[in-house]
Amino acid sequence: MLKNYFLVAWRGLKKNRVFSVINIGGLAIGLAVCMLITLYVTHELSYDRYNVKADRMYRLDADLQVGDMGYYSWDSPLPMGPTLVKDFPDVETMARVNFTGTMLVKKGDQTLMEGRAGWADASLFDVFTLPMLAGDPKTALAEPNTMVISETMAKKYFGSVSAAMGKSMVTDNVRTIKVTGVIRDIPEASHFHLDFIRSLVTLVAGAS
Repeated sequence: MLKNYFLVAWRGLKKNRVFSVINIGGLAIGLAVCMLITLYVTHELSYDRYNVKADRMYRLDADLQVGDMGYYSWDSPLPMGPTLVKDFPDVETMARVNFTGTMLVKKGDQTLMEGRAGWADASLFDVFTLPMLAGDPKTALAEPNTMVISETMAKKYFGSVSAAMGKSMVTDNVRTIKVTGVIRDIPEASHFHLDFIRSLVTLVAGAS
């Protein structure tokens, strides 16, 4: 019986070939588009979900009005973080991240331009899930002129993760910064990617 159904359907398709091609082609295109949309939405919704505390994390934006001038940005003044922790008990902790983008790094006789650099508080690892392959996350960024680098950069500049620990790197032809930690590469589904995370206390100490 099932064989007869297939034979009848096949004969119908052959009899109306143009109509069949249009319908089957339309169905195939529709299914393909639906699958692509599903994959795209799934990927977008997966961003930052690698963080264990993702459901309790919030990014602080700036929405300022100075006279007739309005200012809106995804960043906010550096003093804002500590002030929120001090004045609002509901804020458990905060971590400030300052993205500089590019950074010059000296490697032997070469000076290389790296594109994923920034500064961060020592509390960065209390907020974000950034598994550390070497070093202590509680102290890695606690001192001035210290830095945590990614696994990829550790292998690029020192050959291995263990070899990178305790070494110093000359950055921007100005600072000599000690590597105090190596983290696993940040997943692609993240709203930020950093290969060089320098201690923010370095900037604060330099400004004081």
